[in-house]
Amino acid sequence: MVDLSDTICALSSAPGRSGLAVVRVSGTKSLQIHSKIFRHKKPIKNPPPRLVMLGNVLNPCSGNVMEEANAVCYLAPKSYTGEDMTEYSIHGSPVLIASLLNSICSLGARLAEPGEFTMRAFLHGKMDLTQAEAVKDLIDSTTLFQAQIAARQRSGVFSKKIEPVKKEITDIIVQLESAVEFVEEDLPLEARETNIQRLDNIIKEIRKWIDAHRFGRVVREGFRMAVVGRPNVGKSSLFNALLNQDRSIVMDLPGTTRDLVSENTSISGIPVQLMDTAGIHAIMNSTEELGIKKTYQAISDADAILMVLDRNCFPCEEDMKIRSDLMNLFCIVVMNKNDLESRWSMEQIETFAGEWPWISVSAKFGTDIDRLRSLIFEKIFGSEQLQQEDVLITNLRHRHHLEALEDEMVQAARGLKGGLSEEFPLLHLHKALKNIGEITGETSVEDILTEIFSRFCIGK
Repeated sequence: MVDLSDTICALSSAPGRSGLAVVRVSGTKSLQIHSKIFRHKKPIKNPPPRLVMLGNVLNPCSGNVMEEANAVCYLAPKSYTGEDMTEYSIHGSPVLIASLLNSICSLGARLAEPGEFTMRAFLHGKMDLTQAEAVKDLIDSTTLFQAQIAARQRSGVFSKKIEPVKKEITDIIVQLESAVEFVEEDLPLEARETNIQRLDNIIKEIRKWIDAHRFGRVVREGFRMAVVGRPNVGKSSLFNALLNQDRSIVMDLPGTTRDLVSENTSISGIPVQLMDTAGIHAIMNSTEELGIKKTYQAISDADAILMVLDRNCFPCEEDMKIRSDLMNLFCIVVMNKNDLESRWSMEQIETFAGEWPWISVSAKFGTDIDRLRSLIFEKIFGSEQLQQEDVLITNLRHRHHLEALEDEMVQAARGLKGGLSEEFPLLHLHKALKNIGEITGETSVEDILTEIFSRFCIGK
């Protein structure tokens, strides 16, 4: 566990050369250090908190000016960490940054560990653990949608949803504890039935949150999609169209793509690793055989598959063979080349697709590619839009504790429904509260906190 008596410092902006860099200091000595390394342009005895001031950063040993900078002071508890803090905005030269950090450390601070600023914020009650974890998700976001979801979590939307559940469980515990305390006065039947109903309602709410993790995990981590089909159906053209760039080589000759081509993109704000694969057909030589092996490996690794067909060619055995190989997987059938005459009848397309969704596009001219993106999003995540008040579980740790919470609640409800004494459901309800505490950090042990915050970047 971090030593809260230490004063810490770190570069809080990205490392390397930049126009500006931000150095952050937090702890009991931060204001004392500030008085020794920073001189305001206009002499000020007590600089006002939370006001950016222009001045010079000094070398504490020689007193020489190192750099002109903006500085701002924060007084505890009104700061990010809940401690006294200072921040310095200087030009982003690695030499200047290193010199400033060395000066700060020479006056009694130490370099911060990864995530230590946010851990201090958590330990000082500035945020709960779900909000602290959302800080890392926000920093790691690669799409605007990811950033928006992380910002919602950082604002405490999950904490606000789980607090009423905690209060409801606590109230049920109080009622059951009272029944145990006054054992000679049996709990009225209607009160027991009421508590059973309350437990069932809580279980339904928890199940909704657990189910939301399927979408939340993909929002946080993204998904993989393979573009497959026989040679020369336009897989690479579709791959390029979805990327909005010419990433794969496109030629009229079949078998142009002989190796796996992978590129990262996003669909409706969800990160996607898109994989263009070699065409599947009767093996001709060892090079093509290796390419087709990689295709099947990509298929096994993918979360979803786009099966591409050439609607300008009659159905063939190779198409049927590929469909058979993909029988138990999730696919979207893409009838490519809708700028040309279709050799497939509507009945043949619908029979081939079966339960799979299908769409007709022209990868060459970009026709209906946006409709394909919408179809991918809808079929993977559903058609319902995420509402502002909805909880989206993006963290696997949260899901595990929610599943344990659900199990304890089910056991408690089962005990009440089975007519068991109040001690049995009380045991499970207390365990349920412990799981809620571990989600928000109220009952987290030291090694769990250390593991979580060690994954943060230094300076946050």
